[in-house]
Amino acid sequence: MAVHGKVATTQRKIKAAFIYLVNEKGLSRVTVKDITQAAGINRSTFYKHFVDKPALVNHYEQTILTEIAASLNDGFIKHLPENGVATAESQMKLYATVSKIVDYIYEEFDLAKALLGPNGDPHFEDKIKRWLIDIIDKDLDIIKGNHQMTPTLPNDYAHEIIISQILDIIKLWLTKDNPEPPQQITEIIMRTRYMSPHDILGVTNSGN
Repeated sequence: MAVHGKVATTQRKIKAAFIYLVNEKGLSRVTVKDITQAAGINRSTFYKHFVDKPALVNHYEQTILTEIAASLNDGFIKHLPENGVATAESQMKLYATVSKIVDYIYEEFDLAKALLGPNGDPHFEDKIKRWLIDIIDKDLDIIKGNHQMTPTLPNDYAHEIIISQILDIIKLWLTKDNPEPPQQITEIIMRTRYMSPHDILGVTNSGN
């Protein structure tokens, strides 16, 4: 086997062991020794790839964050509906952006589930939120020269409204033993972008 093939195989073993152990023991209790034993490698092999456990966790989390950021490179804010009305072009572009993110999370479903789950990193969700806030604010700076959001809401609450709804859908999806296909999750996220609370609850304005 070529050297790069061995490296890839070792990294797959470490990753699989890490996911298994986080689910079984919880991230805080997992040690490098646990990972090497579960992966069937020696400690020196592990340290050729990662300095320590925090470096391993940071590598996985930064990879996920970087992939999300890459999907948002075309701009997220400018594809959101203006005054609740979306053009066909903006809707298609927003769908494509959301779809790329959801597809990537599906590819890394087990890792994302482990890191964001109850046994994972309790700080990872906040890291994702901060990452998304930076992306949103940069988009706003480009569009209007500043990142002040609606004057009727403090910025931190406005950020939370935009980000948490999408993130909560993803987190719920990750808890599923039989998760819906990525396309369905993308469509759910897209529908929530254009639905009022009454629409989501199925409440009509019939006056009854």
